[in-house]
Amino acid sequence: MVPDYLCQHKSIERGEPPCQRLPGSDLDRAMGALLAERVTPAALALTIAMQDELVKRADAAQRLRHLQVERAQDEADLAQRRYLNVDPDNRLVATVLEAQWNTKLRELEEAHYQQSDQHQVSAAERSESAEVPERFRQFWNDAKTTVRERKRAVRLVIEDVTVHKTDRIVAHIRFKGGATQTITVPLPPPFAQSRLTVPETLAAMDRFLNEYTDAEVAEQLNQRGYRTFVGLPFQSIHVYQLRRHHGIAGRYARLRAQGMLTAEELAQNVGVSAQVIWRRYHQGRIVGARSNDRGSCLFLPPDAEKQPLTDVP
Repeated sequence: MVPDYLCQHKSIERGEPPCQRLPGSDLDRAMGALLAERVTPAALALTIAMQDELVKRADAAQRLRHLQVERAQDEADLAQRRYLNVDPDNRLVATVLEAQWNTKLRELEEAHYQQSDQHQVSAAERSESAEVPERFRQFWNDAKTTVRERKRAVRLVIEDVTVHKTDRIVAHIRFKGGATQTITVPLPPPFAQSRLTVPETLAAMDRFLNEYTDAEVAEQLNQRGYRTFVGLPFQSIHVYQLRRHHGIAGRYARLRAQGMLTAEELAQNVGVSAQVIWRRYHQGRIVGARSNDRGSCLFLPPDAEKQPLTDVP
């Protein structure tokens, strides 16, 4: 699955065309390479050091909060005693003291709820951190890793990405913690151009057709690492379609250009039946070559110095 990134804010609100649409394959690969570059032992060590500092500050803040809770408790107790000691007939003072007591109770409750959410990195986590970069690269490059799992991993490291397309794709990345980085990715070629087979592959196919049929050419291309424009292994139909589209002569046309004849033509020239030609070919007495993947052959013309073939065993 290869995503495209589409900004359709104007389309939804005003029915206008999307402001930009980005092919996502190259951008996703660049983001994956950036994450692999960022997740290093040094970066993890720095992150752990920052987390330790945050934990220290949180502990100091927690001590201050304990003092705040004690102070709020004392003030709430004092407000309660004042309210309970007021003359019930003095309703105005009682109302004011009750309001003050309620305020102090709310402050006490808020002080109780203020707790630290910082995680102390354990010794086991510190020892395992050195293996995280390699594990992350294995996870990211594993073909079994789903798109959903990669997105979850990205959210652990990246806050957001702002993408803009001009003559290239520009991505402004904001990491967790506030660090930023900008990367650029070339735009992919137009759709029609991206569907073109590279010239090197066509040249190799042209060379192989001097010796092989379509299916054999496909096998030769695959053995040498050539692939179709969509990255698939070659099949005979691919070779057939490519040579027809680009005007490349096939195996049959090349053999005919060398003067080779069909069994019927050779049989007529030497005055025998086509069955004799095939029998002599299988006996190795006639030179022939496969002209297609259906078993058809073309044969060299008879040498003038050789004796004519006769229809005898």
